[in-house]
Order: sequence, then structure tokens, then C-alpha cells
Amino acid sequence: MAEPRSAETLDLLSLLRSGEAAPEIRRFAARGLLPLDHDGQLRALLAVLDDPDPETAETARATFAGSSPEDLSRFLETADPTGVEIDTLTRYCTDGAVLERAVRHRNVDDQTLLRLARTATGTPQDALVVNQVRLLRLPALIDALFENPDLTSESRRRLNETREEFFEKDERRRQAEERRIQEAIEAEKAARESAEAGEAEAGEGEAGAETAVAAEDAIADGALHRRIGVMNVQEKVNLAYSGGKEERRILIGDSNNLVGQAVLKSRGLTVNEVESFCAMRHLDAEIFRRIAANREWMRKPAVIVALVKNPAVPIAITLPLVKHVAPRELKAVMRDPNLPEGVRLTAKKLLEEKRR
Repeated sequence: MAEPRSAETLDLLSLLRSGEAAPEIRRFAARGLLPLDHDGQLRALLAVLDDPDPETAETARATFAGSSPEDLSRFLETADPTGVEIDTLTRYCTDGAVLERAVRHRNVDDQTLLRLARTATGTPQDALVVNQVRLLRLPALIDALFENPDLTSESRRRLNETREEFFEKDERRRQAEERRIQEAIEAEKAARESAEAGEAEAGEGEAGAETAVAAEDAIADGALHRRIGVMNVQEKVNLAYSGGKEERRILIGDSNNLVGQAVLKSRGLTVNEVESFCAMRHLDAEIFRRIAANREWMRKPAVIVALVKNPAVPIAITLPLVKHVAPRELKAVMRDPNLPEGVRLTAKKLLEEKRR
């Protein structure tokens, strides 16, 4: 975790970034002599690497060139740099390990990635090529990588496969979509006529209203399944990020893991949804692993219990979680014949220990 920055430090950095700091302050920043902690000094140095005063900028770049790759990597890891700071750092650093860490950083800007894609070699290039989620979100990255004169043959092969799989099947998919949409329209029309007939038979009472509502829900759910069914992977990933609860419920079980992983990163995702995912038995094991690795979700007892009680969750995930289950839930775990024997025996042992 980065150390909290004082108000004085933030004010000084703001002045440097805005260009309003006095020339003496900028020169001190360029030499790494400001009375700041190590991270603060590096932030100040980054702020004057492009200083309008040529002498200050030259001094800053010389100071930066003396920074060790280890210090720069630690800064990226622990100091929570801004997108602008990452962009500046990557323009003046050539160390592959540092650039790779910058490429993988959650705060890196798209424009920084596009610039690096055109020039990066070695591990930074590999980090860009293998991140399919990012390539799907920002397709221009693929074009930028192809512009790189040092793109390896293996990277070129991977990118061609990605482009073919996710971007060049649109015409065939569009034709299939048109056919399925027509089928969906006809199916919805038939379902609506059936629902109206059922409502008429049930009368105008409460039972008739409930039948109509249930039929409308079924129609809407079926339409949503059909709409998602004709999407390609890129469209599903985009929908996973931006869609609602019902879309996430369907997409979490998609056969392509990239889609399920995108659901888990959705801004609108709630803990209650995560709990419902934990109870699903058709999900890929990787989804459960990613849920179990999220500390915030694993603070919720209901999420832990749902994972432990789900026979589809790998025992390597559930076994360490059993000790966090409440006694009343341990009884159910111990008696569930669908669960692995190791989980049931552990639950029994813990329950006996708590009774002593």
C-alpha cells in the first residue's frame, strides 16, 4: 500500500504539474532534492521531465536515468501512480521489466498502451499480445501491434488468431443473427398469444394477472437468451461490462472464460449476484477461483457458505473455507452426500471441536 500523502506534498506536486512552481522548486525537483519521501521525489521528477526550461528538463532526465529499475518497479507496484505518471515514466524508461509492469498496471491509459504497442519488444510486447480481454476492449491495439516492426512471428500468429476468432466472423454471424431474430419474433408472438389466451381463461382475477406476468417474464427472458446467443465474444464481453443483472446472470456461464471474467469485473456487480454465482453448478472452475481470490467478496459469510455447499466448486477452494462456516451450516455440509468426502469430514471435525 502507498503511504498517505500529506496536504503539503499534494500542493507541491500540483504546482509542479501545473507549471506554476517557482523555477528554483522545479530545479530542486529535477535534481531529486525536494524534502519529500522517495515516492514523492519520483512524482516530482516525473512532473518536470518535460519542463519548458531546457536546462531543468535535461537535469531531470539525467536524474531519472540514474533511477534503478527496481525503484521504478516498486513505484509502479506500491505508489498507485496516475495514468499521466505512467505515460511519462514509459516515455523515458527502456527497461523491459519496468515497461511490462506498466503495461499490466490498472491505471495505464489507452493512449499509452497504443504507443507502447507500436514500439515495445520482449516481455512488454508479450504482455500486450496475451491480454485478450484488453484487445477485445480496445481493438485498435491489434492494429498498433501490427505496426510494430519488431513484432515477433509468434505474436503475429496469436494476433491473427484473435482477429479471426473475434473480429472477422461478423458477416457469417450477422446472417445467422438475422435468421434467429426472425425466429425469435415468431416465437415471442406465439408465446404472447398463448399468454393472452391463458389470461382470458383465468379471468380478470389475481390468478389471471399472475399468469400474465409470469408469461411476460418468460418471454423477456427467452428473448434475452436469444439476443445473447447470437453475439460474438467481443459483444458478450462488452455487454458483461455494461449490462444489467439479468445479462450478467446469463453471461457468467458462457462457454468462453473471457466473458465470465468480464462479468466479475462489471461495475454494477453486487455481492448478492456473486453469492448466486457461487451456487451455480455449471460454471467453469476458474470463475470460482477468481471469486475466492477476491478479499472483499470473501468477507461475506453467505458467499463462503455458497461456495462450500456447491459440489461443482473444486475441493482445493472449498476445503480451506470450511473453517469459516457457522456451526448451523456445518451440519448441512456434513450431511450433504453430494459434497466431497474431505469437505464433509472436515465439517464434522470442526463441529465436534466447537461442541467441546
